[in-house]
Amino acid sequence: MTIDARHPLPGRHALVVGAARSGLAAARLLARHGLDVRVCDRRPAAELAGAQRALSAAGGATLVAGRDDPALLEGRDVVVWSPGIPVDHPLAAAARARGIPVLSELEIGFLAAHAPLLCVTGTNGKSTTTDLVGALLRAAGREVEVCGNIGRALCEVAETVSPRGLLAVEVSSFQLETVERLKPFVATWLNLTPDHFDRHGDLERYGALKRRLFERQDEHDYAVWNADDPEVLGRRAGGGTWLEFSIRRAVEQGAYALDGTLHLAWRGGTEALLRRTELRLLGEHNLANVAAALATVLPLEPAPDLLRAVLREYPGLEHRLEAAGEIDGVRFVNDSKATNLSSLEVALRSFAEPVVLIAGGRDKGQDFTRLAELARRAVRDVVLIGEGAARIAAAWPAVPQRRAGSLAEAVERGFESARAVVPRPAVVLLSPGCASFDMFEDYEDRGRQFKHEVARLGHREAHA
Repeated sequence: MTIDARHPLPGRHALVVGAARSGLAAARLLARHGLDVRVCDRRPAAELAGAQRALSAAGGATLVAGRDDPALLEGRDVVVWSPGIPVDHPLAAAARARGIPVLSELEIGFLAAHAPLLCVTGTNGKSTTTDLVGALLRAAGREVEVCGNIGRALCEVAETVSPRGLLAVEVSSFQLETVERLKPFVATWLNLTPDHFDRHGDLERYGALKRRLFERQDEHDYAVWNADDPEVLGRRAGGGTWLEFSIRRAVEQGAYALDGTLHLAWRGGTEALLRRTELRLLGEHNLANVAAALATVLPLEPAPDLLRAVLREYPGLEHRLEAAGEIDGVRFVNDSKATNLSSLEVALRSFAEPVVLIAGGRDKGQDFTRLAELARRAVRDVVLIGEGAARIAAAWPAVPQRRAGSLAEAVERGFESARAVVPRPAVVLLSPGCASFDMFEDYEDRGRQFKHEVARLGHREAHA
């Protein structure tokens, strides 16, 4: 069966493993192309009613609930793998042992896409950079969909964008575990820091997966590298034209920040774009994200004036150093997306004021002592929540600590501490440095509950 004349699929009888967002999108796409599609999910049927309705509406796909065993491979000649399921799962191992290809939803979306892909990967900043790439291209009059690990799955939109359009795709290491032919027109690597070791084992394996995004590029493609990150530069690969971004120095081709001004460097010339102070985004990490987004769109040659207009107004994404309110001079900032040490570090470096930090959650085996000195300097108090509280407390003995049994209590305690700081109040920052799943559905649920508790506190204080 062929999805696209250029990109034939390796089979006609697909097993889609996982009935979440990406799996359902892949199943619907494959069914539209006439494949025999079976979807399996280990969750019981009672939890999959929504998935069943989605597949029934699409037609051509059956759902098997409560199972993810190798017997499901009977009669299948291609497997589509969910990024949320480790690839050492017995079902994936059995498929490989039988010579059945195991492909990611990302790969299926690429095979079906009419438009070129602009892919953004890295440990941190992927969502903001990808979203900004989409905003810059839309302002330039391009047809574009932002998708992938952010928002909608690639398979959901791959066939809706014309060959003249573009697909801006956030790509995770989990998705790159099962790609074989993915070849982006532009691929951007933001950074590489320790993360997901519970799945990938070490930095070498994690970095090797990120590198796969670039390996099939040729002279018609572009690769964008972080010139400030030696871990990225040491893993450069592929045959695409290389661009760079930096917030430390000028680059020959790409985008950079120098002396407080963002510049473009392209085809032997440079242009000053705008001052750093004109951006709404906080923090050096967001300055790097902006430079990365500019370098990513540069091969498409959008007009500089359009880029300036977007950058002056772009507010950033929810849950990423998002302003969450102010009460009695205390600013509250929602950085719930900070689920690892690197994100927490950039958040703590983003404020001139003292910080009352709300941190903790499901720990991923991280070494919090790495941030002990920064926390001692930047954090006025830390309010600890969730399963990781004890680990953080032990790693930061020099930081005054409080414990909270709920997020509501943490907001209350953080407000009390921040209001007491003189001569000006501290910032209350939710930047957990941990996953959310011990107490919340996901980081978005955690961030929205934080904003709800801030609003509730503000209402109470206003009527006290």
